[in-house]
Amino acid sequence: MNAPSKELASLLDTRRFLFFTGDSSLAQRLAAVLRHDGVVVQEDVMPDRLSARLAELAPQMVLLDFGADDSEPGKLAHASELARTLARIAPALPVVAVGSMMRPQGAVAALRAGVSDFIDPVNEGEVRDIVRRVLHSNTVSTLPGRGQMVVLLGVRAGVGASTLAAHLCTMAQVQAQGADSEETGKNRRLRGPVAFLDLGLPVADGQLYLNVSGSFHFAEAVRNVRRLDETLVNTAVTRSSHGVAVISLPRDLSEMRTVSHADSLALLDKLRQHFGLVVADVGGFSNPEFVAGLVRAADQAWLVTDQSVGALVSLADMLRDLDGRDVDRDKLRLVVNRYDERYGMTGDQIAQRFDLRLLGTLPDRVLALMNSTNQGRLLCDVADRDPYVRAVQFLVDSLGAYDQPAPVGATWLSKWLPGLQKRLVAR
Repeated sequence: MNAPSKELASLLDTRRFLFFTGDSSLAQRLAAVLRHDGVVVQEDVMPDRLSARLAELAPQMVLLDFGADDSEPGKLAHASELARTLARIAPALPVVAVGSMMRPQGAVAALRAGVSDFIDPVNEGEVRDIVRRVLHSNTVSTLPGRGQMVVLLGVRAGVGASTLAAHLCTMAQVQAQGADSEETGKNRRLRGPVAFLDLGLPVADGQLYLNVSGSFHFAEAVRNVRRLDETLVNTAVTRSSHGVAVISLPRDLSEMRTVSHADSLALLDKLRQHFGLVVADVGGFSNPEFVAGLVRAADQAWLVTDQSVGALVSLADMLRDLDGRDVDRDKLRLVVNRYDERYGMTGDQIAQRFDLRLLGTLPDRVLALMNSTNQGRLLCDVADRDPYVRAVQFLVDSLGAYDQPAPVGATWLSKWLPGLQKRLVAR
């Protein structure tokens, strides 16, 4: 039966088994067997929509219906295709085949598709034992939590999003390094290090502001996502003088054509295991669906604008595009750069006009920022009491603590695609 939205929201705090099947009676039977282990969510889906369903519920396990049925000649082929798709887009996610021992062709098809665990709901004790064993053996992460992710969206070129990102990362890194024995925010400690995904255009502006250079770029990181362990992170990724890890777009943007959404989300999930804070600057990025996916995956997205008419028109266009791509307005925040009330609309008025939460304003300090940039330094290194630096520090403090345990089964994938849609929950 269909679950109300409030019930679906509560599922995010429980263990979830996503069962891809069109057989509601089988789903209900399995749900009764596993009622003490978690909630079985039934969904019938085509392989090209598999990522969306995984993203919406972030299950701890996927169950596939390999029950051989003479009335459905394509059923085993469909389940096999789902299994192969899962192996490609979510290789770490446990998968178990469901079928009948009276029809062994289902178990054979599952093995051929790469699914080695098979359960028959008739044998209830064996079902529970296998599910618990698979869950235990696939507990792959021992990290204390996942890093927070913030996306910065400059509404148009030149509004200062990349400059803000460089200062935000550096100041958060410095604060995290000094927080080992201090309590901040809501009595919780900040955790470093910080990673800066320099995905805005022009290419590698973030590297320019942080005075670094490196050849390990985003496309290469995606290609190496399977081997992106602590050693590779510490040796291949470029670091600023303060220790901020910087990953930029490749100079040859044609390399991005081979970067898939699935592999990108796997990379971001890996980075959030290694870094306490991931800041992604995507101002000017040319793929709107990719940008919307990043925003959906992020904890917050900051829309950076100034008070000019052109920027406000661009802000309206960006919001219209994000709304059309199922982005939750609750995670959007407004940052007004080069701010001076004498320029026109105040920050509060802009936020009210566009139905956004005003996170903060950054004063107009173009001369000071240009002066420090021309020295190859950030303003926070040159004048730590400058009004701009103090305003950015307020934004750093607004992040609170980002050393939070991840909900069971939560991944970058769980927020990548659009919000909750209709699903069947078997109990």
